[in-house]
Amino acid sequence: MAGKTKTKKKRPLDTRSKMYLVLALCSVMLLVCIAISLALIGAFDSGAGSSTADSGSMVTESGYNKEQNTIDAQAYDATILPTTADAGDSYIEETLFLGDSNTARMYRMFDYCSYDNAIGSVGMSAKSLASFACVQLSTSSSYITMPQAVAKLQPCRVLLTFGTNDLNPSYKTADFIKNYQSGIEAIVAAYPSVDIIVNSIPPIGQQHSNQSLTQTQVDEYNKALVQMCQDKGWKFLNSAEVLKDTATGYAKSGYVEASDGIHLTRTAMEALFTYIRTHSYITEDDRPALTSIPKHTGEKDAAVYTAPVVNTEVPASDSEDEPEPTEEPTEEPTAEPTPEPTAEPTPEPTAAPTPEPTAEPTPEPAATPPDTAEGGTDVTTEANTAPEQSTVTGNT
Repeated sequence: MAGKTKTKKKRPLDTRSKMYLVLALCSVMLLVCIAISLALIGAFDSGAGSSTADSGSMVTESGYNKEQNTIDAQAYDATILPTTADAGDSYIEETLFLGDSNTARMYRMFDYCSYDNAIGSVGMSAKSLASFACVQLSTSSSYITMPQAVAKLQPCRVLLTFGTNDLNPSYKTADFIKNYQSGIEAIVAAYPSVDIIVNSIPPIGQQHSNQSLTQTQVDEYNKALVQMCQDKGWKFLNSAEVLKDTATGYAKSGYVEASDGIHLTRTAMEALFTYIRTHSYITEDDRPALTSIPKHTGEKDAAVYTAPVVNTEVPASDSEDEPEPTEEPTEEPTAEPTPEPTAEPTPEPTAAPTPEPTAEPTPEPAATPPDTAEGGTDVTTEANTAPEQSTVTGNT
């Protein structure tokens, strides 16, 4: 008919064209798979599986002067541990690490120490060292304090890393030192043979998730800690010098989690433990004959966070399962609060009802165990007296 044009029928693709088409589709799919893989690798590259930070939730400190609270190494040369030969893994194994979430990450997330020689309570402050019952050993179902645990575990030395959860503009340095010193003195009273090493508070990132934390106060606290150690005859591990960026005074790039700017990454832990081994403190072992040493089987975090900063799985014990605690752990004393994050109470376990017996007895179902609270960065300021939960929106 007039006005209409005939459409030509499309010729089917020949074999070679089909082959090229399939090859092109495969190439596109391969590129998509590579892009997805790179994205996943980037997400987990920090070693903690934390999500990318929301830039709107991060704060940047202003007015920081990295020269303001520098430590005069020469004035404290008898207190600050100097460089030594690498003391090796045996030195790490015979040291008991005590601290907050960054210590918990050492063994709950990473493998730089173990339940045999470390106790970390997420969100715990130095103020609570003497009084917070947070440690569970294989010989009892009750929680005990860290000083009590030291007496039972009988280590050669303890290395304490507290202070991040104490950071708060209204918490004076003198009060921080007074409370921390009381906690360490409780350890010495419980087990006089132990050597004391106080680790510096780790630096934070220039951007971090807790507005109450400042590197200015971290430096101020560390300067006071080395003076405390000199006054008391304890040793100071100035590990901050290997974790800090000398140009900025903040944590080195990649050394704190991008999600909070507070918790140490695996890369930072590697640098820290190399520093610990090469700044060792080995004295003559004057401990009394060791008694039966229990196992560290668990700990109670000082706060619970919605974004976990540590793993909470406890390795299976070689012995029989321990019964659930029969007494409530001692409530941690009130610390200077940090606005983030909010605490979440741990629900009480509820027992399932017992079914009516039938002709053939039906076994009673076991009581539902309580949920295990996840540890938070540990940031590191603890939220009042609430139990804390790898790292946290701003707490260790």
